[in-house]
Formats: sequence, structure tokens, C-alpha cells
Amino acid sequence: MPLHARTPVVVGVGQIANKDPERIVHPTELMCEAVRAAATDAHANVLPQIASVRSAPLSIFGNERGGDMVAELVGIQPGARVQWAYSGAAPQLHMSAACAEIASGAVDAVLLVGGIADASYRNAHRRGIAPPAPPTSVWSQGSEGVGMRRPNGDYKWDTAEVDAGAEMPSTFFALVESAMGARHHLDRAEHAARLGSLLATFTEVAAQRPELAWFPEPRTALDLNTPSARNRFIAEPYTKLMCSFPTIDLAAAVIVTSTELADQLGVPSAQRVHPWVGVGAKESGAPSTRTRIDDAAALDAAAGHALALAGIEADDVSAFDFYSCFPAAVQLGMRAFGVAADDQRPRTLTGGLPFFGGPGANYTLHGIACIVEFCRRHSGNVAAMVGLGGMVDDFAVGLYSSETPRRPFSAADAPLREIEPVATAHVATGSGVIEAATVLHDRDDGPVAAPAIVRLADGRRVGARLADPRLAARISGLTLVGRAVTLAAGEGCITYEL
Repeated sequence: MPLHARTPVVVGVGQIANKDPERIVHPTELMCEAVRAAATDAHANVLPQIASVRSAPLSIFGNERGGDMVAELVGIQPGARVQWAYSGAAPQLHMSAACAEIASGAVDAVLLVGGIADASYRNAHRRGIAPPAPPTSVWSQGSEGVGMRRPNGDYKWDTAEVDAGAEMPSTFFALVESAMGARHHLDRAEHAARLGSLLATFTEVAAQRPELAWFPEPRTALDLNTPSARNRFIAEPYTKLMCSFPTIDLAAAVIVTSTELADQLGVPSAQRVHPWVGVGAKESGAPSTRTRIDDAAALDAAAGHALALAGIEADDVSAFDFYSCFPAAVQLGMRAFGVAADDQRPRTLTGGLPFFGGPGANYTLHGIACIVEFCRRHSGNVAAMVGLGGMVDDFAVGLYSSETPRRPFSAADAPLREIEPVATAHVATGSGVIEAATVLHDRDDGPVAAPAIVRLADGRRVGARLADPRLAARISGLTLVGRAVTLAAGEGCITYEL
């Protein structure tokens, strides 16, 4: 069979949002709508041809398999059912796997689908009725929360970050962010201005998608970086508007087929977008184990390998959708592709997780759907999807274009250079220097904690907590990186004093 006949091609995409607070839905309801929208978008009777379904997990609180349920509800033939891991990199990794399946001849058509209904969960609780499904994750319960307990074993990482008290994603990324600010020698005002300017462009993109984006409103840099009653600090320097917003009802579906099947079904050429390459990479440890806390060598390698496999340069990419749960994620993606602060190429095609919305482990599938739409409008251009997950350690890169790929589709893991990790310790006393730090804020009580990653004189790192949490308010707004501290053994943790 000629190689071109097995070339994978995206033929249909669908995205659905439920913004009606009176409509309480199960996530599979939205997922089914997204699947039907993707089939309609393909302009062909493609659903009967789907042999494999890959899907996002519905929740970390339950074992329901959304992809299996949706496949039955929309009448897809029996076949392989795969659920991806809870990671922002996973949808792109599974897109790569789906394309590899098609290229090998194992299947002719694959459906990728995912969705959450956490706004429905919140609205049901507010109305005093039973929600149709559990929330997607422990932080997907809205700014008012609903008091659900974290499931046993969830996100219990044995890292210096966790020792410091960084158990939520916002804290993890804020620690990385502090190291980024130090790298550029920014004081807090300069750092805040930089982050506000970065994300203001995201709000403009979200405003162009009022039917999908949860907050389709342009905002200025000052709107984003100025703390207020409606935009409180979460983990400095991150305000609420800089953080992924997960309490939403969103679903997406993408249908990939072989070129041969697309021809047989009569899929219009204008609907076809080609995945060129898909590359994954994973760091060996948390940021606290890296030479520089704000580095992501695995992502750098994934970007470089993807470009090399496609036979293009970074300047040949016309648009990006960088994973954007928090600003540090965007900046890591920009660095990997050499995108300067004044580069005019789009950095998001959705509007980003704080403004478009952060649908659990399915955001990157929305990013792919928006990339497909971009490539259809900009014939011949190349767009890049960058997924990120875990402890800032799980990465995936995909390149897409309406143009026929110059080379056969390739899915690969990026070759990684072995780097000796920085050793970490759980016990330490004496002097040290802060290399990453943030101040955590409670909605009602303000500054309540200040996790820090501290470098010891012998080169090891430790996670430490402020000896007197009441002093968090005093150090709020200060740049802590580079400050000398004194470490002591606290109750079940290492503490520090400035």
C-alpha cells in the first residue's frame, strides 16, 4: 500500500461549552455533543469507521471511563478503548499514538475525546441537589469550594517541593516562577508587569471565542497583575487571574483517519489538517533536582527533536498553543522554541487555561482542535502544540499543517542528555540560600505560608517552611530568592528563618 494512503489526517474537530448555570450535565453528555460536532465538521459519515477511542479521565474521585461510555452512547463499533493519564501532556501523546496506529495500518480511524462538567458540579451543590458526576480533581471545585476530601494517595510526591508545603499545582509552578524572575534579575514590580503583559494577549484571544471561552473578556496587564478583592494572590507572584480556571463545563473531540479513508469518505480537502510529528519527553525528577530550578531540558529536547523530524526550523512555525496553566508553563514553552518576549506570533489559539478554561486532563485536546481551525484558515502554515503536566516534568510537542507533510508521520520520544541530578535531603540544619520561594495566600486570612527551596553549602537542596507562619504577611511582596536563611528541624519538616 502506498505510504501516502496511510498518512494520518485530522478530518473533524468539535468543542462544546455549557455556560447555562441552570443546565446541570454529566461530562459524557458534553462529550457526546463534541463527538457529534466533530463528525459533522468532517462532512462525512465517519463515526461508523472509528475503530479506536482514546479519552481523558473523568475524575480522580471515581473509576468511570468516559471514553467507553461515550463510544456506547454514540454507537461506535466495539474496539480498543484507552484512557490517558491525568496530565496536560497526555492528549498530545495520545494524538501521536493514534497517528502511529493509523500510519502502521492497525486502524483506519481514531476518536480522541474528553470533557469535564465541574461547573455543573458546583451549580448542583449551590442548588442543594446531587451532582451528576464527581469533580475532575481536588482543585476543580471553584473559588468557593465544596469541601471535598482529597482521595488517598493523590499527588503525594516525595520531593523537596512537597517538603516545603507545595502540594497544589499553583505552588509548584510559583516556585519555578520565582527562579525565572531571579534569572532575569527582576524585582517584584518588574516581575508582575512581565507576567501581566504576557497574559494580556491571552485574554484577547479568549475574547474572540465567546461561545467557548469561560472568560471572553480582554484584560490589561494591570487587570491581571494587580491584587484585589476579585483578584487575590494565590501563590505569589500569581494572582487568581493568572491561574488555570478549572470549574467549567467543556468538552472536545478530534477525529483522525488515514488519508485513504478520508478519500473514500469524501472528506473535503479544506477540512484536512496533517499531524506532522509528535514527540514526548519526561524529566527524571522534580524541578528541585535540576541544575536550574526553572529549566526544562526535556521540553527543550522535545521541541528540538520535533523540528528536526519535520525538517523545519523554529522560525517556520507560525503559531503556538503553549500549555498555560500558569505563566511559568508558557515561558518554558517559549524558551524551548526560542520565542522572544516581543515575538508577534500567537502563543495561544484557545485563550489559555486561565481564560478559555482548564478542563482537567483535556485542555490540550482543545488546543489541538483550535490548531486545526487555525491551519484550515492559514493554508500551508505550521502550528505547534505544547503540552505539559505532572511536576513540571511531563511534556509533549506536536506539529500540524494543512500542507501535506514533507516526511512520513513520526511519533517518538526525544533523546535526552544524561544530567547528574541535584541531590535533595529531608533533614538539614544550619545555613543555606533560597533558590525558589513563594508566599501562599488564603482567601480569608491572606498570607499564610512561604514554601522555599534552599541550597545547602554542600550543594544539596531541601524544601523548607517558614518557622513562624505569622511572618508570611511581613515577607509578602518581597523577592526571597538569593536570601540567606538558617534552617532548623521543625515538627515533621525543615523550617527556615531569614
